[in-house]
Amino acid sequence: MSTVPDLANEDRADHFLPLQRYISEHCVWLPIESLLPADSPRLNGESTEHVRLIAELDDEPQPIVVHQQSMRVIDGMHRLRARAERGDTTIRARYFTGSENEAFLFAVQSNTKHGLPLTREDRRAAAERIIKAFPTMSDRALSKFTGLAQQTVARIRQQLPPTRPGTSRIGVDGRARPVNPKENRRIAEEYLQENPHASLREIARAANISPSTAQDVRRRATLKRASADPQARQPPALSAVDGPDSGPEQLRHLELLARDPSVRHTDTGRMLVQWLRLTAAVSKNHSVIVNSVPEHCTAIAARAMRVCMANLEEFATELEQR
Repeated sequence: MSTVPDLANEDRADHFLPLQRYISEHCVWLPIESLLPADSPRLNGESTEHVRLIAELDDEPQPIVVHQQSMRVIDGMHRLRARAERGDTTIRARYFTGSENEAFLFAVQSNTKHGLPLTREDRRAAAERIIKAFPTMSDRALSKFTGLAQQTVARIRQQLPPTRPGTSRIGVDGRARPVNPKENRRIAEEYLQENPHASLREIARAANISPSTAQDVRRRATLKRASADPQARQPPALSAVDGPDSGPEQLRHLELLARDPSVRHTDTGRMLVQWLRLTAAVSKNHSVIVNSVPEHCTAIAARAMRVCMANLEEFATELEQR
């Protein structure tokens, strides 16, 4: 077998997806005697009854898939046996140009989609082999290839000897995700404490998490500070920007933005203008809104508002950094 590929590197994150990229577009006719038996996921080999059934059909079978480097059949051993039983000497085939590990992965995937289904024992044995060959493949991705439940795949992984430690696994979309999300959130929280003005992208890179997760970490940190600091609940002092002229100045900037053709002729631009107009309306009538909030909801509404303010501040910072 070939050396197990190192998938830890981000540029190899889609190494095993999709496998169809290794299939040649054109069919070739190959001598049956030139082909080697499949490295099959079937523990008990081919079914003679299924071979006989295919041999009795008049339909032209789909081309088999052959590993070009080794000339070993990957998908279609039952079809190959049936053609040989009928006395044929050649068979239509497509070449597969990936590695031997990828060829086995393709064989498992193919046998879960068509032909004689794999048994549960076949699938479990295949899952063990795939985990050893592709240790960074996620349980969910492996369940897609084998047809096993994700929980079953997780139990099989736990029963195998531990492989080299890794911080992430690769999902069905080819993206790497952390194995221990809680640990990555803790790293994000520490990074945010040391760098309170860091952007979401910076937090995400530092903790190996998605920007949306980084935003949730920042939101929770804001709520925690608001709950722990009594002064944080008090309204901030007015700055020069919050003076009497801030309302007209805000409206002037808003109208300039709304009249810009590059803004008003796009969906996202119109959404931005509507968002800012709503914010301006809330700012203008904040006293009325504050007095209308029921007393038992004021604390919750205040915390929600502070989260919104943190998100708006992040939005403004990203705009300034462009």
